[in-house]
Order: sequence, then structure tokens, then C-alpha cells
Amino acid sequence: MENTTMESKSNDGKIGYAAMTEFTPSDILYMLKDLPDACCIFKVLTDPFGTVKDMLFLFANDKYGQLVGKTPAELVGSTYYSTVNNRDEDWIKYSYQAAILRQSSIMRTYNSSFDKWFEFWAVPVFQKGFCAFIIHDVTAAKKSEENITYRTNTNSLVIDCATAVSSAEFGKGLKKVLKILGQAINADRVYILPEGDAPFSDMHSWLNSTRNYNLPAKKAFEKYDFPEIWEKQLKDKNLVVINDTAVLLDEYGELYNDVLAGAVSRYIVVRLTDKDTRLGYLVADNYSNDLDLNITDLMETVAIFISAEMRNKALTDEMLYMGSHDSLTGLGNRHSLNQTLMLLTEMSTTVGICYSDINGLKAVNDEQGHEAGDKLIQHVAEIFGTVFKKKFCYRIGGDEFIVIMPEVDEDIFEAMVNKLKTKLKHVSVSLGHVWSEDSSNIKNSIRQADEAMYSSKSEYYRNHERRHNT
Repeated sequence: MENTTMESKSNDGKIGYAAMTEFTPSDILYMLKDLPDACCIFKVLTDPFGTVKDMLFLFANDKYGQLVGKTPAELVGSTYYSTVNNRDEDWIKYSYQAAILRQSSIMRTYNSSFDKWFEFWAVPVFQKGFCAFIIHDVTAAKKSEENITYRTNTNSLVIDCATAVSSAEFGKGLKKVLKILGQAINADRVYILPEGDAPFSDMHSWLNSTRNYNLPAKKAFEKYDFPEIWEKQLKDKNLVVINDTAVLLDEYGELYNDVLAGAVSRYIVVRLTDKDTRLGYLVADNYSNDLDLNITDLMETVAIFISAEMRNKALTDEMLYMGSHDSLTGLGNRHSLNQTLMLLTEMSTTVGICYSDINGLKAVNDEQGHEAGDKLIQHVAEIFGTVFKKKFCYRIGGDEFIVIMPEVDEDIFEAMVNKLKTKLKHVSVSLGHVWSEDSSNIKNSIRQADEAMYSSKSEYYRNHERRHNT
């Protein structure tokens, strides 16, 4: 072995180098024992053709012994195959490269026994036929790399979803988002179930067309109260992961056997909220667990964008509703009526018109107050909406209402007018109605209905004044 040098101090205090005695092989092995990483040295055992068949331990430190569950004394002098149970078969290949070809290798592998990632170096030592392995625990570094990858992939998808939800009108934007999510997490279905009296009619969903599935349909949602079940699972959180729906068997046996078994093995539910208001749920069925993504972070973040979009849609709808509806009765206003008339003027279809005016509203306001007058208006509006449906009814003045009902047969319309008169028998309302087979002349038809209503109102006031004078 070559001479080694070591630092020494001269009389003048300067650092110099002095030759030392040669280190013995045992000295070097003693140094290797204290390496912070696992280390071992092999002599490869080959057949007559030079193929490595096994490896003979010449040295192993305590850390390597801990990895394979043997003491260094049990390993040294024994072969790799006879002593190591949790072995990596690739070691034979890398030992050949290091010991015979004299080529170093660096590899990274996952050890399921320890649930750790290891990086090992196979390096040539001494002379041909000998090699060393140094094994370093890189689990923390691997997790850090995975976290960076997860964050990068997740953030990229979040940006894609945020862009999609705002790049198109409400319904189309949601469909884009659900498709991006569904494909990214390899799910069978991703859907939004909104809060409300009829959530299934407003349900938005994406289905994986490449798979055969028997996922819960509308009937299942109507039979079982899924939102109530989800709320129990969510508790005070906004997200819950059910990785195995079999856990629901005890508490929801009928639901599991009837709907989930063989159809939904796992799901994620995120509550959609606007401050303290619940807007609905974002759900993913049968997503993949083996992805370079943080699925929970992805779902929670995208749920925030979806919630914001749902809130904006609700505000827009409210503004549009207020712009086209009477605030007191909820019936269409004059603006809405004009829009309807423009459409019907350009068409040629049957239409029924009923013009009306509440009799004596001014007297009610004067004698009982405007609150009583408003209640009378609301009562009359409710009757109109019940008979003709609210979407065909308009309040166009303080006490004036008009019904515009397109595509209706004359006899059906006449029956509805008679039904209206019956329901109004305890309320004094002047009526005038007209049915026309051609809506393009609707303005003329409205004038006729108005004249008929005015005639009815004149008769009311004649009779009213006669009763006052007697």
C-alpha cells in the first residue's frame, strides 16, 4: 500500500505534511465500519465462462447488517445468496459491471420491506473480481422530489381548470373542468350535484367513455339521500375520501348492496360553499390512487373555483330575474312582456290573451293601507300563476295583469279563463280575453282584450256607483 501523509506543525507554527507509516488493510476496514452509510465488499464468484453466479462477503459494516438482518460476522465469509433474503437480483448484474468490467454504477430502488428508497453505488475496488457497494437512504429526498412533482402537476391542473371554468359560459365551462379532472385522476365519473329542490335536473357530469360501468343514476339518488350521507361523512370538513366503499356496509347495507357494490369502489366528495351557504357537492367515482398528483389538494382547490362560478351564475341569474320580473309578485314585468311580444310577432302560432284589472285597489290602499293593497295584488297574482303558470303571466301596472299564452287551443284557453273566473269569485277583477290563431297580429289581439276588459270595468263602476247611491 502507498505511503500516506498527515498534517504536522513545524516549530514556526506552520502546517506541513509528514510521511506516515502504511495503513494496513484492517486499518482501512476499521474506517469503513464507521461510515454513515451501509457498506459491503464482495469478491465475485464466476463460472468457467466468466458469468457471475454469486458474491462472497469480504466485509460488511453494522449498517449493512441491519438492512439484511444479519450481523457482519454472519456475513463475512458467506455468499450473497446463502445469507441475504431481501436481496435485489440486480446486484449480480451491477457487481459484474463493477468487479469484472470495472465500471461504476449508481442506482435508486424501493425496498418494500423497509418502505424506503435507497441509492446504492457499485464501484470497483482492489483488482479485477472485487467490488464494493455503498447504500444510502434517500427516502426523504425521494419524498421531497415526489412532493415537488406532485405540486407541479397539481398546480398545472389547477391552472387548467381555472382557465376552463372562466373561458366559456357557465354550463360549458363546468363540463370542461369536469373532463379535465376526470381524465387527470383517471376516474369513472366526476360530477357536480347542486343544492336545491331539483338538483338532478341541474346536475353536471363527465363520464369516462372507455369503461363499462353501472354507476348510480337518478333513481338511486332519488331513493337514497346521498347529500345526507355525505354530510355525515364530511362532518366539519369540506372533503372526505372513501377509499373502500365496503366500509359503508354496516351502516348503509341496503345502499351498498343495491347501488355501490360492483359499481363504486371508492369516491371523493367535496362540499361546494359560498361563505356559510352550501351550493352543492363535487364528487369523483373510482379515481386512480396511483398518480403523481395530490388528488385531495386538486379537488379542494378546483372546488373553490367551481363554487365561485356557481355563485357568480346565481348572482347573474338573480340580476336577470330582477330585470325581467316584478319584485312584488314574481310575475313577468313590462320589459319581459315586450320581449315576448317581439318573438310572437315574428311567429305565426295560436295565442290566448287575458287582460285584467283589479277593481277598487285605490279604495283598499286608502282605507286599509298600502300593505293591504300589496297583499291583494299578490293574492291575485298567485291565482293567475296557478291557472296559467307564472311564466305566461305579467304585471304591467299597479293593478293590471296580462296573460300571453302561446300554442294553446281555443277550447283549452276558454276553459282556463272560466277556471280563473271561478277562482276570482271572491275578488273583484275586470277581465277581457281574446284567442287568436295568428300571433303575428298579437298587438291587435291585445287591444281587443284591453277593450273587453275596459267594458267589464265600466260595468263594475256603474254597478258600484249605483250601490253607493242607493
